[in-house]
Order: sequence, then C-alpha cells, then structure tokens
Amino acid sequence: MTKFGEIIFTLRKENHLTQEEIANNLNVSRQTISNWETGSAQPTIDKVIELSEIYQVSIDQLVGKNKMTKKKRSVVLNHLLNKKVTLYLNPQSTEFISIQRTSIKDCLVTKIEETSILVIFREKKHTVEKLFFLKDILGFEMEDV
Repeated sequence: MTKFGEIIFTLRKENHLTQEEIANNLNVSRQTISNWETGSAQPTIDKVIELSEIYQVSIDQLVGKNKMTKKKRSVVLNHLLNKKVTLYLNPQSTEFISIQRTSIKDCLVTKIEETSILVIFREKKHTVEKLFFLKDILGFEMEDV
C-alpha cells in the first residue's frame, strides 16, 4: 500500500464503510476503490476532493502531508450519552425521516463519534435507530426524566 492508500483504507475502516459504499458515493467501481487503497492506481483530483469531503479531513491530511489528529469528542456531547434528548435538525439538512421535520423528541443517544451521533427513537409505533451527522444538528434539549 502507498501512504495515500493506507490513509484512505484507514479512514474507510474508522468510518465503518465498505468499498462498495464509497464507490457508490463517488460513482466509481468497487475495484477502483480497491486499486486506490493498494496503490495500483491513483484517483483524479476531483475524486480526492470528494474523498476529503466524505471523510471530513483536509486534502493535506488525505495525501499524508499533515499528520492526522483525531478530534476529541466534546464534553457536552459526552454528557448526552445514554440520555433522552430532543434533537433539533437543520431544515436544509439532507437527512430525511419518514415525515420531514426539524425536531425529534425522546431520542436516546446511544453512541457518540467525532462527527456523528447514533440515536434511538419511536416513530409511528416503530423503534428507529438512526445515525445523524453533527453538521445536520442545530442543537439538543435534555428531556425531563
């Protein structure tokens, strides 16, 4: 693996994504992603830009110019773990729930990552587990216990 290949492989694994998922996002084949990761081929600059957006890292970090440092989770977010909250979503978000809305009540925060949170909530008599990117969230409000 080349340094670039190692970096995109590591980022893909850290984000729990498959080569197929990345390939679909970039409109390339799964084999293309494999070739990039092994160093058999290199992406065009437009694909490098798209990769940096998917992984939310700079192009410098993606190509190994700057040492990547993992962001620490916010103390505020850590405090929400295993708590019930109302989640307020950005109306321009690309996230869609079966009924488009800007808030979800009674969400149980089950996992917190540096760029996302995993919540469980009830919707139309069903329990839903959903991953939300922090960029799509305007805020939280603690629920009364």
